Amino acid sequence: MTRVTARVELTTSSRARGLIQGRGKSLFKGSGEDFDDLKYYQPGDRVSDIDWKATARSGEPLIRQFNEERARHLSIVADTSSAMAARAEDGTSKRDAMVTAAGVICYLAQQSGDMVGLVAGSASRPLQLPSRASDGHLELLLRTIQQAAVPQAPAADSAWLLERAFRVTARPTLMTVITDEAHPRPEDFALLRRLTTRHDVMVVRIADADPLLADDLDHEVVDVARPREISELARESRRVAREVAAHRRARREETARMLDALHVTHVLTAGDSAVVADVIAMLRAKEHRHARA
Repeated sequence: MTRVTARVELTTSSRARGLIQGRGKSLFKGSGEDFDDLKYYQPGDRVSDIDWKATARSGEPLIRQFNEERARHLSIVADTSSAMAARAEDGTSKRDAMVTAAGVICYLAQQSGDMVGLVAGSASRPLQLPSRASDGHLELLLRTIQQAAVPQAPAADSAWLLERAFRVTARPTLMTVITDEAHPRPEDFALLRRLTTRHDVMVVRIADADPLLADDLDHEVVDVARPREISELARESRRVAREVAAHRRARREETARMLDALHVTHVLTAGDSAVVADVIAMLRAKEHRHARA
């Protein structure tokens, strides 16, 4: 957590630091509010808060008032598959980028007194931590992610992970799914839609490294999903390079369209060198969207 805090302070502008330290609650609006009372609508109130049934009965516009809970519940849903032990687009480890992304969320929660839980692992070895707020718990959460995402871990299974997150998280939660650029898949649309009916979902996707690395033939390229070396012949082929680039571009666009259709806030980051700024930008965009609602 200390390392993440230092990176946040060094990477972000003073405006972003103010957002993190002083306005963390507004980022999580809607996930931890209890109905309190009705009041007459005033200019500047959110139209989305109007209680239309009460308005029809009274003849004047009434809006719902809410009391914020003292502590909100957040959840990190981490893809700790073997794919996350590979390199990211910027040459860093996807695992490191995932831990840093989770660390930014934990830091925000720590500043706001919120509680963070974890859902990770695989069907053969599910990992879960309850929602807590202590420094020791947040450190344990980040270490658990780091130690689980190894080359020997099972292959990625986004359907299992999303289903697991839905089944074990009953309380409405601000849920951050952290995975790679290939997930969640279009086939996961129904699972994601079900998740968004109960939770406020964000997705952080970490871009894969170029699988060919044609300019760096001195280093071997091994597919972690099916451990085997990619031949130099394939890595030097212009046709293969075009097909790989087209496939990755289409996959990224298809996933982004799915997330947009579900109104899920999301970001695709190049890796650990960029993830702090990208996660903060994602949160700022989320806050802006709430402010317009």
